[in-house]
Amino acid sequence: MAKERSTPLASKRGAWAVIYCATTGKFLLGKRSSAVNNSGAWNLFGGRVESDEAPTKALVRELAEEAGWRVKPKRLSKLGRVAGSKNSQRVGDRELYYYLVKVDKEFVPRLNHEHSGYGWFKHKRLPGKYNLPTAVAIELGLLKNI
Repeated sequence: MAKERSTPLASKRGAWAVIYCATTGKFLLGKRSSAVNNSGAWNLFGGRVESDEAPTKALVRELAEEAGWRVKPKRLSKLGRVAGSKNSQRVGDRELYYYLVKVDKEFVPRLNHEHSGYGWFKHKRLPGKYNLPTAVAIELGLLKNI
């Protein structure tokens, strides 16, 4: 994978993991808690890329913080990048990075205060309400072709 570097819009960047269990064909999503914005929405694990971070490093940090899961950057396979502009209502001026992490068995994440629950879901049985980065990933079909 090519070396990633930070950009001036780093505060507008985010990185998310599509965590897929190969043996069950299910995806891991977290349910946002009342302690954070968009409470009750389901989301991929991940979050903001800090100004001094590459997206892969940010995602490794976010997975440890949010799910208590330590993953090595080499396990992340880039799925895509969505860059918006101020003219794009859906994404705005954000940069969204998506990575696939395949696991052999479903695991129980150790959730922090940002999540009140989690679930493993088949693609055709995903729950309803999503945060923006997760909705964009689903709309783009990033979960369909795995």
